[in-house]
Amino acid sequence: HVQELADYLKQQVAAELPDAVINGEGDIPHVVNLSMPGCKSEVMLHVLEGDEVYVSSGSACSKGKQSPVLEAMQLPKERIQSALRVSFSRFNTLEDVDALIEGVREGMASLAVKK
Repeated sequence: HVQELADYLKQQVAAELPDAVINGEGDIPHVVNLSMPGCKSEVMLHVLEGDEVYVSSGSACSKGKQSPVLEAMQLPKERIQSALRVSFSRFNTLEDVDALIEGVREGMASLAVKK
């Protein structure tokens, strides 16, 4: 189930969020990491919270720090600073993914206006 959700998220990102980038193609089906260059993750987290969509900017063990995994991948600083970590469980649905995509799309549009 979580693999289906992760695959659907990746498809929707490619189709609906042309500026977003998937970070890595890991073997962990319940986690997808993506970046929206030009939009800091902390700001996007607050935008998504307003729509009751909850993701994180990193793992619990790296709270407040840049992701050591993304740094080890030698990603540009802008991608690391705009990264969102999306975790899935058996309780998530395709509608949850749609809400995430819509929230990110709206967030990117409103934040682009404020640049």
